[in-house]
Amino acid sequence: MALAFEFDHKVVVEQGIKGREIECAVLGNDHPQASTCGEIVLNSEFYAYDTKYIDDQGAQVVVPAAIAPELNDKIRAIAVQAYQTLGCSGMARVDVFLTADNEVVINEINTLPGFTNISMYPKLWQASGLDYTSLITRLIELALERHAADRALKTSMN
Repeated sequence: MALAFEFDHKVVVEQGIKGREIECAVLGNDHPQASTCGEIVLNSEFYAYDTKYIDDQGAQVVVPAAIAPELNDKIRAIAVQAYQTLGCSGMARVDVFLTADNEVVINEINTLPGFTNISMYPKLWQASGLDYTSLITRLIELALERHAADRALKTSMN
């Protein structure tokens, strides 16, 4: 802690969780859908910048994740619930940890997930039957839908 406070006035302390990193893509506004799950398999201790972008052997993206169908469905349901609870729209990627006893712990919700050729989000939808072009088309439709809903709101009392 003392070392952390040498770098900033505030620090965040979290419980360390040992488990697999599973990711799920969510797409939609009022009725979001979740993709199949994928997994980040590390060949190092942490999933840091170098592991993700520089070291070709640092990590593998496995889509779909090698988990039981029931567990895949459970994570998908948790992802949609988290997405709706936070009022997300359009898209997000929900990252969870899966412990040795199959407990699902939400790690983060990324509302601007990557869209590169190595990014998990489009790979998850591809594995779920939605190709890249269709994914982009759907995102545009969702944005237009959200824009129309926002424009229908009153902006004054007149």
